[in-house]
Amino acid sequence: MGGPKSTPEVIEERKKLAQKLKDFMHNNLFTEKRLGEICGISRRSIQMLKAANATPHQSTLDKLERLFLKYKKEGK
Repeated sequence: MGGPKSTPEVIEERKKLAQKLKDFMHNNLFTEKRLGEICGISRRSIQMLKAANATPHQSTLDKLERLFLKYKKEGK
């Protein structure tokens, strides 16, 4: 996990992603471990994202967005 310094804009984006991730996991009954396995992301990275403590790499965002879209399209 890398990315820009913690500007107010970056912090706000982290918070939005954290909430989206929490909502997705809750609505689809995903554990951190299972989500990480499906996306190829470590459980620790999922924890950091949920806590809004990390700015994810673009590849991580891409993996999560693909999963979000898949579940939205399938109506899960």
